[in-house]
Amino acid sequence: MPTPVQRLVTRRDLLKYGVAGSAAVLLGPLVASSASASPRGRLRAAGSLKAAKRGGTLRFARSIGPTTLDPANAIIAGDIYTFDKILEPLYATNPAGQLVPWLATGYKVSTDHRTFTFTLRPGVKFSDSKPLLAEDVVFSINRARKDSAGPLSFLDYAITDIEAKGAGTVVFHLSQPWAPFLSDISVFANAILPAGFGGRSEKDFFSAPIGTGPFTLSGFTPDANSLTLKANPTYWQTGKPYLEAVEFLYVDNDNQRVLQIQGGQVDIIDTVPPANVSSLKASSSLSVQLFPAWQVDLLVMNERLPQFADRHVRRAITHAIDRAALVHAASFGTAKPGGSFFPPSLEYYSANTPVLAFSLSQAKAELAQSKFATGFSTKLLIDGGVQKWVTFAQIIKAQLQPLGIDVGITALDHSAFESAFQKYDYDMFIDYAINDISDPDEMASFEIDVKNGGSESYWSNYDNPKAIALVHEAEAEYDTKKRAALYAQIQKIVAEDAPFVALDYPPYIYAVSNRVNGFAVNPGGAYRLEDVWLT
Repeated sequence: MPTPVQRLVTRRDLLKYGVAGSAAVLLGPLVASSASASPRGRLRAAGSLKAAKRGGTLRFARSIGPTTLDPANAIIAGDIYTFDKILEPLYATNPAGQLVPWLATGYKVSTDHRTFTFTLRPGVKFSDSKPLLAEDVVFSINRARKDSAGPLSFLDYAITDIEAKGAGTVVFHLSQPWAPFLSDISVFANAILPAGFGGRSEKDFFSAPIGTGPFTLSGFTPDANSLTLKANPTYWQTGKPYLEAVEFLYVDNDNQRVLQIQGGQVDIIDTVPPANVSSLKASSSLSVQLFPAWQVDLLVMNERLPQFADRHVRRAITHAIDRAALVHAASFGTAKPGGSFFPPSLEYYSANTPVLAFSLSQAKAELAQSKFATGFSTKLLIDGGVQKWVTFAQIIKAQLQPLGIDVGITALDHSAFESAFQKYDYDMFIDYAINDISDPDEMASFEIDVKNGGSESYWSNYDNPKAIALVHEAEAEYDTKKRAALYAQIQKIVAEDAPFVALDYPPYIYAVSNRVNGFAVNPGGAYRLEDVWLT
């Protein structure tokens, strides 16, 4: 188990210099895992499989459109939930939140947990009819982990080497035992591409990517208002997808999407505003579906600014925000008040996290201990197209006034909003955090590991060496009780430091036409659509 001193060597240093080479990881015989040889546990279409009908175009209005189809360099929902219909990983998370074999049929792991051997599913082809080979896996994950160094490359940091053993076997060598490894392999950034981009240039490939997924794309223009996917005739799941095509329409205004589903112009809309759930439920032509989520809505504070670098200020703001009131006013019974930065649905969530409860007197006492005892002026950045954020911002503005903190609200369109906070052009902002995989390491690293977590602690610049050391310790721990204890410590530290305020725990809310069958969303937010069919 690594110590904090050992971890002064960064993840990228380990990748760059190849610490703990393959000779050290070949110890011990391989032990068969319990992985199934088929993608079990996936959602089946409503009714029997015989009832599923083929054909038709699904019209899907989404809040965010894609800007790139490169999985290794993507981070926003509009990108991820487009290319994951085209490109697939070795393992995937099903709607129940379980890891299941996908392009692999299973794996074996050595007794020292440093060698993983995957067997590829036979007969899988890319949409250009070329077979999926082990060399494609080696190329794709090497690119994701080191060649691209994208925002989630940190998840692959323990990999020191990947080997193709013939056409159908891939061996991963790790620098250390790595508990999240199988979950990390399932992340969208590790989707499998043809080796060498199938002989095309990288730019040309991602303008019309070739994958093993249920759908194909003939052409892609960033920031277009719509995009159409066509059924992949070579898809490895026999008889799927049922749909002939999927048309994605990009509508960043909540009210517009609601009007479109009510008017029958589209079949599904995402991110339904909680305020509209009740009225949409009253419609006989559609249903409102709430899916459990590994998601938390956060108020993030920019610790590059002196006021938010002050721990007492952050704690004062946390005490001043009445999260129950936020949920009551803006979620209409769909969400629960926030506490830990881990949502309760996520493994190793600790219900005993010492959350800074709403208390104006404690908020004032904390602020009095800061260098900003009389308050200050600040700005709160939001995506203006999201009704809930608008409501949250207005309530937070009012709740911070008694502390002498004057909050101005800046509302931008989604792309400008994303660009602003990722450049630290903000004081505070509201956004959601989602754990894309079944292991909590992604959320812990992304939000706490300022140097190697992919986002400088969710662009807050929060830096607590003790918390970071615990995150790294948990990554190497296979004992579930010990991991639970480590994550409980992490949640305690973060709650007390208050780098961000966990505002609420929302579900994913979709409105779905009654003609749509088999639609489901996994807790990480993904929906693959191969099982969807239209009445």
